Amino acid sequence: MKEPYYMAYEKRYQTVFSAGAKCWGHTPNDDVLYNTLKTWVEENNLKGKSIIEFACGEGACGVILSELGCVYYGVDVSPTAIMKSKKLLENYPNATVEVLDMVKDKIDRKFDAALDCMGLHMLITDNDRKSYLENAFNSLKENSPMLFFRESYRENGTYRGVVNSADEWAKITGDDYNTPMLRQVQNAKDGSVVEVYIPLVPARAKDKNGYIEEFENIGFKVEKFVCMDDSTAIPYSASIFVRK
Repeated sequence: MKEPYYMAYEKRYQTVFSAGAKCWGHTPNDDVLYNTLKTWVEENNLKGKSIIEFACGEGACGVILSELGCVYYGVDVSPTAIMKSKKLLENYPNATVEVLDMVKDKIDRKFDAALDCMGLHMLITDNDRKSYLENAFNSLKENSPMLFFRESYRENGTYRGVVNSADEWAKITGDDYNTPMLRQVQNAKDGSVVEVYIPLVPARAKDKNGYIEEFENIGFKVEKFVCMDDSTAIPYSASIFVRK
């Protein structure tokens, strides 16, 4: 069986870490991420409550939420990312992480809140996004909040049609997902910058109406849509606050 296109992230993690990168995604000292999560936790009285993070990556949100007093459970499709997050979270007894395909694998328990940090937009087919969001919705207790942080966003001009495969998406966008591109990452040992070649990973942005429609079709209520400032992580993004 052909490997899912989103497993490109496992290959990316392997490549950047073998080049000496300290981390690839967010870090716990990202001020915008920290302040957003702190406000979200306080507004929803989540201290001491259980939070699941889909596409948890290297565990930055797990550190922040643990320090804010939450019981954290992170899942990601990448074994390499989970290995990194376990190491980062080893001093937080109320934090656990494991490998899980958030599109295909169902969550067998209910949480008080859920988080997605730059995860949803990495799914490009309509069926994958629907399965992912249904899995998130079903992992929550009634009236529980979910935060989608820094999702790729375009004010207008996003593709509105149905996407059935990664190959179809490549034809629609005309993007090259095979040729490696030069990127810079921070070295784990001395903090210097190292260069590494990695291919572009598929991502599917939506505009505000596109995201709202997508969430409401699953059953979420969209409470707030916040356009984010440019960052080194992503130039155009939005954070979307929803509730089951």
